[in-house]
Amino acid sequence: MTSREQLIQELTEVPDELVKVVLDFLHRVKTTRIHHPLAKFAGILSDAEADDLQNVIRADCRQVDVNEW
Repeated sequence: MTSREQLIQELTEVPDELVKVVLDFLHRVKTTRIHHPLAKFAGILSDAEADDLQNVIRADCRQVDVNEW
């Protein structure tokens, strides 16, 4: 089953209020992807890659060596 088919099946089983929430979310995502210049890069990293990148940034960036000056 494709993701699209799975989504459609799930949507047939939930209350209309939840379908409206999902539809509103989809519209916001589509609008953001159209207008934001960095939107095309959203979702290109796996969760593991994103975690690794965050750990590297935390460890190596914004570190001030007070003895450097």
